[in-house]
Amino acid sequence: MTKRNTILFILFWLLSGFYMACNKNNDGRSPCLEPRRYFLKLQTMNAADTGSAGVAVKLPAARVGYVDTPGVFYDGANISDFQGPLSAVVDSTRWFIGPDTAFGWAIDTITFYYQRRPVFLSTACGYAMVYSLKDIATTNYFIDSARIEKTEVTNATDVIHVKVFYKD
Repeated sequence: MTKRNTILFILFWLLSGFYMACNKNNDGRSPCLEPRRYFLKLQTMNAADTGSAGVAVKLPAARVGYVDTPGVFYDGANISDFQGPLSAVVDSTRWFIGPDTAFGWAIDTITFYYQRRPVFLSTACGYAMVYSLKDIATTNYFIDSARIEKTEVTNATDVIHVKVFYKD
């Protein structure tokens, strides 16, 4: 092996080692601990007697999912807080929400309109999509109204982005 080939060989192995060190842990997993997908959080409410403050209400057996593509996030959940993904390729997403799976016809739709913005996390993690909610629209079969509480959809875990008020 010539001196030039030896240097190229060593350089190749060094660069390969740096690449592997930056992209994988020893166990083969990515070193990125930052979530790369952010989810919108929605809370179902009953309107309070004192105005629009509202009281969180658990839906009996909620079914929540995408309208335009296959996908159900919750099926039969007895909760009031839901989270789900927004689209990273278009500026709106439609979800369906049914309060009780026993009544399959009891479904409303919620359309979220937003602006997408890629945010660089790191070399190991790449990019994440941050969303800025602009507007929401709902059908009003069982939903009375909906309100945006927090416009920025990021990796914050203790935030409710949208409150949905159900009719009495």
